[in-house]
Amino acid sequence: MLFDDAHAVTGASGGIGRATAEALEKAGYTVISASRRLTTIPSAPTGITTHQFDVTDADSVATLERTVAEHPVPLTLLVNNAGIPTHAATVADSDVTDWRGTYDTNVIGSVQTTQALLPHLIRNRGHVQFIGSTVGRVPYERGAAYAASKHALAAMVQTLRLELNGEPVRVTEIAPGMMRGDEAGGEFMRERFNNDPEAIAAVYQGVDHPLTPEDVAECVVWCATRPAHVDVDLMEIRPLAQAAQHKVHRTS
Repeated sequence: MLFDDAHAVTGASGGIGRATAEALEKAGYTVISASRRLTTIPSAPTGITTHQFDVTDADSVATLERTVAEHPVPLTLLVNNAGIPTHAATVADSDVTDWRGTYDTNVIGSVQTTQALLPHLIRNRGHVQFIGSTVGRVPYERGAAYAASKHALAAMVQTLRLELNGEPVRVTEIAPGMMRGDEAGGEFMRERFNNDPEAIAAVYQGVDHPLTPEDVAECVVWCATRPAHVDVDLMEIRPLAQAAQHKVHRTS
């Protein structure tokens, strides 16, 4: 039996987004699953509807807003998950096109989507969550463009929370650390390391149980299901092997 709530998830074709859409549907919510790659968005018997959506395209964002407005179930949660990585490169050697593309998706895309759906969330006493990263607090070498985008996202989330003070909307950032799975071990890392399997394998060499997308999805659901007066401002999660951004226990 579904609750009388709709939850929208962006970037839902794989990784954290797909796992989150499935976890929310399993928890009993109607899910509006939005992604650029429509064919690989998860499907479910009753609880998930799929929509082609690009956070960087204003017309696409407007279409999603109309979908939400016409949906028979009120929107009470937006999960801003859509994001892209950058190629591993030093600041001196990086391509500024990477910087622009990453910022446009990871930051501006989240801003556009939030702006479009925020009136619904305010009206329905809702909740907006953002999937950030621990790199949004502590950067690492050869990852400046991605780290900069996640730092900017974190600043935007903190500002939004200040600006919405007094409104019935909760604002949460979930910041995962080292993660492997559909997203981190797949397209995300292939893009970052230019499809170099040895470079990807080196990241996880000897690391026991990195995070999975399902781990992060469980955190999204937990934050969303707290009482309405409880706002989880920031949740940082890492695998046990990762004590800090720069300190990872490896068995080999």
